[in-house]
Amino acid sequence: MKTNIAEILAIGDELCYGRVYDKNSFWLANQVTHLGVLVKRITCVRDDIDEICSVLKEMLDRNPNFIFITGGLGPTEDDKTIEALSKLTCRPIMVDKNILKIMSERRKLSSAQVMPHHYKMSSTLAGAKCLPNPIGWASLITLKIKNTTIFTLPGPPKEAQSCFKAYLVKEIQNATHYYSFAKRVTVTIRSESEVSPLVNKIMQTFPFVYLKPLVSEATSNVGLPVEILVFGNDEKVCMRRYRQVIEMLCELIKKMGKNLKEL
Repeated sequence: MKTNIAEILAIGDELCYGRVYDKNSFWLANQVTHLGVLVKRITCVRDDIDEICSVLKEMLDRNPNFIFITGGLGPTEDDKTIEALSKLTCRPIMVDKNILKIMSERRKLSSAQVMPHHYKMSSTLAGAKCLPNPIGWASLITLKIKNTTIFTLPGPPKEAQSCFKAYLVKEIQNATHYYSFAKRVTVTIRSESEVSPLVNKIMQTFPFVYLKPLVSEATSNVGLPVEILVFGNDEKVCMRRYRQVIEMLCELIKKMGKNLKEL
């Protein structure tokens, strides 16, 4: 089965200055992984049109199935995402009148009360699909370029998550027909050198699994946490494969005189 590949692009000066934590990339990577998508890269850039274009061109050259962009859709001068996409694709920027109407009605704004920043946050590109933000103003924009689908999401985490859940979960699931299941266990081993051969053996035996010992989180009273991530065609397959991995890991751990606990 072909693996669907994604890249994530977080946009914002505040992220690059280290003044705001990039919650969106972490959350998105976790969500799309559970939908069977492999995230190859996560990139963060400033609110600069040329820089955004450069990074997006590099991403498109790698031909991923999906690119998720967060941020830069707000009403201020430094929100450059739409302008950058317009420059990159040579598509004109236009106001989506349906989005403007939906948002105006939701906030009970008359035509006289609609301000210039409302028009900017209702902007999209010619030929793109624009969907209303369930809890905010900046909309979700979907754009297809060759084999890659680009999704632009608002920067505020609650809005990004709301848009993703409302529109993208089903779309991605329809594209991948693939699932994943993740769980953390602990083993009474504190040395990475001891657990690494076991992890490598399991991943060689089961190509559908990823294991990661979290050495930095190991404690003397609990042990070493190990993150287990399995992939499959449906949830039942994932659970069955997870049990196979656990059984093998338990057996290897017991041979060393150690114990395993599922969290």
